[in-house]
Amino acid sequence: MKDKDQVSALLGVCVIPQVIAEIKEFYNNDEETAIKEFYKSDLFDKLRNPATGLWHLSGKTLAQMFLEEVNGQTIEYPEEQS
Repeated sequence: MKDKDQVSALLGVCVIPQVIAEIKEFYNNDEETAIKEFYKSDLFDKLRNPATGLWHLSGKTLAQMFLEEVNGQTIEYPEEQS
């Protein structure tokens, strides 16, 4: 799945809602803040790019990666899947 429209649809319907559900606890269940912060993240920029292959990761894994980014930890992005 390398088509940008397909990835966008998958992200919007399946992946991002799962990530937000996982990270909103970090923001005291403030879903609006969780959404805003996720969309500002470097992870989200990479997730939107089909070439990174991040779209195939679970919402839980992506949420963990986001929290690592927020906490200033180095995130190890998996290599592109072929």
